[in-house]
Amino acid sequence: MISEELRKYLDMVVFEDINDQLLEMANIHSQTHGIDGVVLWVGRAAKQHGLRIKVSNARNRYDWENSFVIQMPSLDYDHSQVAKWIDAKTMKKILEWIKLNQQLLYDYENGKIDDTVEFLDKISKV
Repeated sequence: MISEELRKYLDMVVFEDINDQLLEMANIHSQTHGIDGVVLWVGRAAKQHGLRIKVSNARNRYDWENSFVIQMPSLDYDHSQVAKWIDAKTMKKILEWIKLNQQLLYDYENGKIDDTVEFLDKISKV
């Protein structure tokens, strides 16, 4: 069963795709953020859902259909959508990484940093 929040998000993605409004996103891998096996998806997107980080449930690759969302700044997420291999220690590192890079993530989302290479170069590891 898909939550109402997820349904709204999926509808927004379809709308943006149809209207050619999808904006730049970046996959961030372990060598950049320092969390083994985790691939994060961040970037500029429509403002109606707010800033979020997507976390792939597939190890070492981004899987669009198998991921979960962490909202910012609240760091809320649906625990039932998290893969079993992402244990409490790994989730703690993901949340620490978001907190550590929060301003940078906001700057990228809002276009203050519009160069993805610059954004990736400024990321701090956990």
